[in-house]
Amino acid sequence: MKLALRLPRIGLPKKQTETVLGLYYSDKAIRILELNKEKKPTLQPIEVMLEGKNRKEALKDIVINNGLAGKKVCACVSVNDGLLKFYKYPVSMTKKDLRSAIEWSIKRELSAMKEETYYDYYVINPRPEDKQRGVVIVLSRKETVETLKNTLEEVGLRLQVLDYEVVSIINYGIYHSLPVPFTILYVDYNYSILTTYSPINISYYVTHWSFLEFLSTKDEESAEAFLTEIRNIVVLNDLSNMYVAGPILAQEEVLMRVMENLPVMGLLDLEDLPPQFFIPYTLSIRGMAG
Repeated sequence: MKLALRLPRIGLPKKQTETVLGLYYSDKAIRILELNKEKKPTLQPIEVMLEGKNRKEALKDIVINNGLAGKKVCACVSVNDGLLKFYKYPVSMTKKDLRSAIEWSIKRELSAMKEETYYDYYVINPRPEDKQRGVVIVLSRKETVETLKNTLEEVGLRLQVLDYEVVSIINYGIYHSLPVPFTILYVDYNYSILTTYSPINISYYVTHWSFLEFLSTKDEESAEAFLTEIRNIVVLNDLSNMYVAGPILAQEEVLMRVMENLPVMGLLDLEDLPPQFFIPYTLSIRGMAG
């Protein structure tokens, strides 16, 4: 079943329209950010940690306490609640043949799903030197999408765009013109996503290591296992132009550990915004792009 919402879009136009809330909504935290056309926040960035709280009620309280009822939202399906597939097709294919090939690939992906699944896809414009054209297909369970959409409606928000967490990370790199190909290690409080992008290749890897837990336990074995796993992925896949983003940027001790052990080219900070709003930042821009 195809998504009625627009998901995904690789690359963001430089011109945006009206403001849209960027919403990160996981089982661990809620983060909300709204930017204006100058990429400045229109309200104080909001983060609520959900330990011991009802997620839906917490979101409802945020909406009421901050006067957000009726606002348009760009949210994302979390990395664990969706699936991104990357296909390549010859640039010489006609539009009709390309569409047929994509539909066949989607049908094959859906046949492997055990539950009713929504999907959408995006065709990446090839560069002049490319002999193949990349196509991004994102899939997510119908239950996941409908639950998120209904939750937002029930708390008074209007879902305008639904993205995928991995696509949001990629879009930051494209929007800020990182050299292609690029690799972004997004490290949140209790998981990480290592994403690499070029017009002819997209891949991502998820690890579940909690740097917040490390700060309290000082479990050297778990930290070393995480760094070794990421380093092996980088070396085996010959990944280049690697950047670090996410909440880890606010934890100097752990960040220095990462930079000493991995080939990091730079840090993707948000200027005056806290680094945990990396995903909402890109989602707000994505929402304005329509």
